[in-house]
Amino acid sequence: MKILKKVIIVLIIIVVGFVTISYFWLRSTKPVYSGNLKLKGLEKEVEVIFDSYGVPHIYAQNANDAYMALGYLHAQERLFQMEMIRRVTSGRLAELLGEKYVDTDKTMLTLSIREMAKKSADKYFADVDEPYKKETLAYLKGINSFIKNGTLPIEFTLLNFEPEPFEPIDVYTAIGYMSLSFTSALSQEPIVTTILESLGEEYLIDFKLDSIANSKHYRKAEDNSESISELSTVIEQIFYSLPIPVWHGSNNWVLSADRSKSGKVLLANDTHIRYSQPAVWYEAYIEYPNFSMGGYYLASVPYAIIGHNNIFAWGTTIFPFDNMDLYREKQNPDNPNQIWVNDRWENYSTETYNIPVKDMDDVEFTVRKTRHGPLLNGIYNKIATTDDPPISLWWALNEMESTVLEALFRINNAKNVMDFENAMKYIDLIGMNMVYGDAEGNIALWATGKIPIRPEHVNSKIILDGASGDDEILGYYPFDKNPKIINPEDGFITTSNDEPLRVDGILYPGYYSPGIRANRIKRLINSKDKWGLEELASVQLDNTSEKDTMVARLVLENANLKKVASLGPTYASALRQLKSWNGESDVNSIGATIFSNLVYYLMYNTMADELSDSDFNSFVSSFLVRSRMVSLLTNNNSPWFDNITTKDVDEPRTDIFTLSLIDAITSLKNQLGDELGSWRWGNVHTLTHVHPIGREEPLDLIFNVGPFEKSGSNDVIDKEGFRYNKSGNYPVKDGPAMRMLIDFADPSHSLSIIPTGQSGNVMSPHYDDQANMFNRGDYRTFVTNKKELDKNNVLLLEPGKH
Repeated sequence: MKILKKVIIVLIIIVVGFVTISYFWLRSTKPVYSGNLKLKGLEKEVEVIFDSYGVPHIYAQNANDAYMALGYLHAQERLFQMEMIRRVTSGRLAELLGEKYVDTDKTMLTLSIREMAKKSADKYFADVDEPYKKETLAYLKGINSFIKNGTLPIEFTLLNFEPEPFEPIDVYTAIGYMSLSFTSALSQEPIVTTILESLGEEYLIDFKLDSIANSKHYRKAEDNSESISELSTVIEQIFYSLPIPVWHGSNNWVLSADRSKSGKVLLANDTHIRYSQPAVWYEAYIEYPNFSMGGYYLASVPYAIIGHNNIFAWGTTIFPFDNMDLYREKQNPDNPNQIWVNDRWENYSTETYNIPVKDMDDVEFTVRKTRHGPLLNGIYNKIATTDDPPISLWWALNEMESTVLEALFRINNAKNVMDFENAMKYIDLIGMNMVYGDAEGNIALWATGKIPIRPEHVNSKIILDGASGDDEILGYYPFDKNPKIINPEDGFITTSNDEPLRVDGILYPGYYSPGIRANRIKRLINSKDKWGLEELASVQLDNTSEKDTMVARLVLENANLKKVASLGPTYASALRQLKSWNGESDVNSIGATIFSNLVYYLMYNTMADELSDSDFNSFVSSFLVRSRMVSLLTNNNSPWFDNITTKDVDEPRTDIFTLSLIDAITSLKNQLGDELGSWRWGNVHTLTHVHPIGREEPLDLIFNVGPFEKSGSNDVIDKEGFRYNKSGNYPVKDGPAMRMLIDFADPSHSLSIIPTGQSGNVMSPHYDDQANMFNRGDYRTFVTNKKELDKNNVLLLEPGKH
């Protein structure tokens, strides 16, 4: 017994010692918020004051020191995020996370974002002859100083690797990451083409695709449709599994001084991006002689993407014009290495990559390219044959040596509206609706990006003919043909990814929102003459959908409600709830739960008979279906309503509506019980901010933030996006990655919030200190007046050998 006691005591000492050592080691990985640090490369001392939410206020004496400090501070909070963005866009995830990411790497290597980044960096950083290049290198020097001298966060220990130094190519790669928002064509065009070829043009009319009637000559043999639609499913699955978030949409608006209670310009912005941990945006304030900027920064990019100072402010939404086309190539049946080009056979060009895979041999992957770009077939491990047509990708990104970095420098350093407008033409590969306001009373909008010119007969929403040469891109519109608005008479500009103004009578093809959010914003803003900053918060947080109430009313007016109610008291009660629903999606709403279940069954009972399971799942979750749902459901004569499995019966829309109500209520009854009080929206609509490491148990308990009951829905201003499905649970996938409100009567006290916190380091007190505030719809004040800052956390960065 004495020996046993001694053994137990020794074991306890070992365990306590291990826990103690682990605790102090983990504490050592926490970001540094006070004290003194020496950084080699600094010219003079930099003072950093952290506010109570960990937002750094950087006070430097020159640009070099300011951006080196920003790089260091950004890295100590977000280095793992920087590494994930670099690895995703470079096709190097499997090297770190294993075999399941090989197909993701193949996709990214095929998209060639890293190749664009290399061309851009090679061209613009061959000579460091302009301020933006010097500042970028200073920022990278700060990142690399942290990698070399700082304590790496725990993720690097868990995955057993150290990051490589960051270079200019990595900045352009991060900018290329933003362009993933423009890949709707990859998932949508194959399924649209499949429907066109297997079902017919009449099945696409309800989705209001432009010029569809001009596309009949692209129709091919129906036996190709299955392999083409498979591409939609695979691409969708790969993008869904990415360990970094992709931009989905946004809202922004600006009000002139005449529309403001303060007599000064008001500006609002909330960017919609897939939720993640850490949050996408990192906030910082920088000040040095003749420069100041408070903004939202993207990992690995030295300039604010959204920001403000006392002179001007800007916010952005995605301008989703179509800068990507898919082409069906004609392959030589006698030579698998050739395709038809206009009037002759030509060889593919090829690029071979070795994909490193953790704990496995490298995977060799060859990308074949045509004049249009890379073949996509290799992504899903099929070899193109005459029965499996080669599909190639044309993407404007692959033709560019991007000037976006210079554009961001010019934006951040603008002194007036003319400087800002001049910067817009340098934004090339990313379509952005840049809303602007300033202290002088100007308000404006510029839609940026290089917009392709296509032949008049081309419908860019389907796969084009790659062999004839008739469907080729003709060039790009000059920047002066991009939509813009400057100081409109009504004193109000807003964008929510909706259709832009036509230029010369032309609507540029794109994947535009149908205007549901934009129209709601316009209706609310125009309901009163003047607004205050706090009042605008209620607009950003609005969760009422006029579209959803319209659809609910349409179904209730056309379904056989007596038949539904006769099934029992739960069905009758659910109908009463749906009838009284006002379209709000707060956490206590019961109508929102019933309606969301109803939408799934409306889509299932309308479309599932025409589509395979995988095609249905891809199509029903697509932006196209969600955005055009009203058009489909209001067309009583739509061919979708007829069940093709009952050949002798032509089912009316009423049958679909009645069946869908029954299915939706039955599903909820089985899931949540007969007591409608348990059908609260917050019970089924929840938000968890998932860290890349937190995808695996039990690490989810350490790294993830949430779950939270969440208000909001798919088609409201406070967009909290989810996928309609039959499970009855709707985890939130995307929503506001930041909210910003600025009044130029007091620009040094703007309102801001991000979803979780400033830090991506789990040991930081700022890892999730904004999460509850964000979920409640609260804001914090972003103070830029140095005299008002709390000096409890001051970090002095000094020149030295560190």
